[in-house]
Amino acid sequence: MSKKGDMFYAWTSDAELAKKAECGGAVTSLLKFALEKKMVDGVFAVTKGQDIYDAVPVLITDPKEIDKTAGSLHCGTLLMSKLVKKYLDGASNMKIAMTVKGCDMMGLYELAKRQQINLDNVIMIGVNCGGTVSPVTARKMIADKFGVDPDTVHKEEIDKGQFIIEFEGGHKGISMDELEEAGYGRRPNCRRCKLKVPRGADLACGNWGVIGDKAGKATFVEVCSDKGADWFSRAAKAGALATEAPNPKGLEMRQKVE
Repeated sequence: MSKKGDMFYAWTSDAELAKKAECGGAVTSLLKFALEKKMVDGVFAVTKGQDIYDAVPVLITDPKEIDKTAGSLHCGTLLMSKLVKKYLDGASNMKIAMTVKGCDMMGLYELAKRQQINLDNVIMIGVNCGGTVSPVTARKMIADKFGVDPDTVHKEEIDKGQFIIEFEGGHKGISMDELEEAGYGRRPNCRRCKLKVPRGADLACGNWGVIGDKAGKATFVEVCSDKGADWFSRAAKAGALATEAPNPKGLEMRQKVE
């Protein structure tokens, strides 16, 4: 059994899911488990639309479709809390699991204070966030600074202070400082944000602090609530997740990155 405050390296036991997901697929596996075990009625997350600049909110009720949400999109700027209120009736009549950035999580709490969202019906996986880039800015930045046709880019990530793209023909990274000095980079609100690890969620997950042979193959999970502890423990006990204790040096690195 896990408890609030525990930390783990975790990865999915589903080989097919692992091929599609990032960082071991623990987040996607947890969402799938919640649906399969009827802990929730649906999963509210983000999937890729026409391209990497097109983030689309989706409500998934079939566990077989959960792999659509695998991976991350830094060039999508959705505020998920607002969508829960507007399109899901504030989770008043259904239980949902959500992936949330820090801003999504803060929005949920603010709306709950105003009795516009029922947090009793929401379980949250918080994802570490170093910021997002608006779609229009991203396309212009990639063309101007990277010298790459933005339509040829099939993956992007923010890692070790760089914005990195993979495109037809190769990959390239430029420091975020350089990009932002040139007027590109993250949205202004993201640069001011101090909530990089959303511990107000039930679980806080990401790749920060995963080192050694598990780097890129596991997710760092911090248990942040009793609800999150129950969810994580049930998934691990059922074999949906494999886990191990985090590397002590990884803990130091995670804190430094944060």
